[in-house]
Amino acid sequence: MTYPPGGQPPYQGPQYPHQPEQPTGYPPPTDYPPAEYPPAEPPQAGAPVPQPAKKTKIGLIVGLVAVVLLALGGAVVIGAVLTAQGKGPLASDGKRIELAIRDFYGTLESHGFKAAAAKACAADRAEFDALPAPQREEFDAATISVTIDKIENIVITGDAATAHIVGTLTLLVPGQEPDTDTSTTEHLKKENGQWKVCSAGSGAN
Repeated sequence: MTYPPGGQPPYQGPQYPHQPEQPTGYPPPTDYPPAEYPPAEPPQAGAPVPQPAKKTKIGLIVGLVAVVLLALGGAVVIGAVLTAQGKGPLASDGKRIELAIRDFYGTLESHGFKAAAAKACAADRAEFDALPAPQREEFDAATISVTIDKIENIVITGDAATAHIVGTLTLLVPGQEPDTDTSTTEHLKKENGQWKVCSAGSGAN
């Protein structure tokens, strides 16, 4: 067999009958992204770069204001209560006098004469300390029951004051009949800025 110039003929593989393309069942691919979306434009030179939004401090400020107002409101309520009880700095002398009387007689009922005398004026304390021992023991053994219905007709003259007490005070000394008073006029004296029960020199028994 003779070959054309240049050597052997090019290799030709086996020939197969042409096979038709089989459908895949999938639609042909479309262009992406869709034509209606314009392509993203690159940022222009010198354009400001968007910064993330800073957290606002308004919420924090509002919270602090609410806390302050709550604290002030609590202070106002406490101050009003103390003033009504005669304990606050704005309490009137009348309220302070009423508080001093109730405190004195409450101590007298629950703790006796010695403890009550410690709340009285300096002159009353001195008189109690000067009592003979037998008389002090008699006071220590006494039982006192006090009920104050109201304190009225408070009259203030400088550092001295009087107040009318309506209620019941019963003194029970062992071996004696109970002694009960339903009203009395109490004398007070202002010492070191505080009102104190003070019967010394007033003629009160």
